[in-house]
Amino acid sequence: MQIVIDIPDGCYEELKKARFPAQDTYRLVEWIKTGIPLPEGHGRLIDADAFISVLKDVSKRHKYKELLTDDRLTVDDVFKAVIESLQNRGLAEGDTPTIIKADKEGENEI
Repeated sequence: MQIVIDIPDGCYEELKKARFPAQDTYRLVEWIKTGIPLPEGHGRLIDADAFISVLKDVSKRHKYKELLTDDRLTVDDVFKAVIESLQNRGLAEGDTPTIIKADKEGENEI
């Protein structure tokens, strides 16, 4: 089983140096108990917000708002649909649940 646990920076450094006080082991057990299990067979974990930023930047630099894929859709429209999917919105709403919330405040918006 793989889990993601949140440990204060200083405590992590103590653990790495094997200086974590034995009497504080209960804290370590609590961190593990409140960890987030990763789904079995999960795929590669990526920073979706960073990927969204790359898609937006590429679209802007290459002027994809002007490049049609057919009579109605631009490449930028396709990118926006992918971005909504990554944000669990739009047509894919509910299909891409968040396993681990972002470490920073705010989310990328279209």
